[in-house]
Amino acid sequence: MSFLTIKNLSAEAGNFELKNINLRVEKGEFLSIIGRSGSGKTFLLETIAGLHKINGEVWLDNVNITNIAPQKRRIGMVYQDYMLFPNMNVKKNILYPYLFHKMENTKKLYDEIVDFLNIESILSRDVRNLSGGEKQKVAIARALLSSPKLLLLDEPLNAVDFTFKASFMEFLSRLHKIYNMTIIYVTHNFKEAEFFSKRIVVLLDGIIHQDDKVDILFKYPKNRAVAEFLCFKNILPASLVNSEESEFFSVSPDSISVVYDKPQKDFVLRAEICEVRKTRYFYQLRLLLDKDTVVFANAKDSRFNIKDKVYIGFNKNDMG
Repeated sequence: MSFLTIKNLSAEAGNFELKNINLRVEKGEFLSIIGRSGSGKTFLLETIAGLHKINGEVWLDNVNITNIAPQKRRIGMVYQDYMLFPNMNVKKNILYPYLFHKMENTKKLYDEIVDFLNIESILSRDVRNLSGGEKQKVAIARALLSSPKLLLLDEPLNAVDFTFKASFMEFLSRLHKIYNMTIIYVTHNFKEAEFFSKRIVVLLDGIIHQDDKVDILFKYPKNRAVAEFLCFKNILPASLVNSEESEFFSVSPDSISVVYDKPQKDFVLRAEICEVRKTRYFYQLRLLLDKDTVVFANAKDSRFNIKDKVYIGFNKNDMG
């Protein structure tokens, strides 16, 4: 059994439902969950933390915690809006878990966390006067003080100033490595997920649509919903390649060859260029296969012109 194992989890909140969630997270893994707003990402974290009644099972470190109270699960959760107590200064906010969990070596752990987060200079400050990055560090410090087995991060960079986002991402990466923590990170930002994780889960409308390694996910979306969420420009009818495996297939614009002479590819189609747009790194071509089917491709040079008749080609292993 994995360090965290979720079996057939379903839960409801109003008209929203998480449906048949099955998920495994290994010890020390930094797993990212991505999805649109309203897809149930935060709700899923809260069910893992024990904040909602569920059907199914949640196992952590070989213990069934499905019916264990949230405060006894040893799971830390950090929300995007921090959830700090405005009537307490920074130090009291960080030490708040100690009021309910008497632990050994709390002073030593507290000193280590304060030093690692470099927040000693703000311990006496009112939390209302902190920057977004400082507030997030305080929220993380509070979560770490309870010595969690699992850390849940809900869009932690949303309120961090853009100029500090890169350094904060490096900080979270170091946090993961130094404390060898098991982390589940929720975001709608593909770049953040790719930076932190080797494996990403796509949650849409309360359902896990895909759970894959990064290089597989971004090249081979499993269905149309994932392809559209990942902003694949080419989601094409399977009839173009005489496939009956599914109704559509996707192929990245980077994987499509555009040439004047017939290419040596698994699939070759005739097209007409209807737009050429220069970007910073390449020329983006919009091509018409027929009156209803548009294909996008990226070219390295500017030899193509509008209304040119060309071949487009791609291989079977380029298709998702």
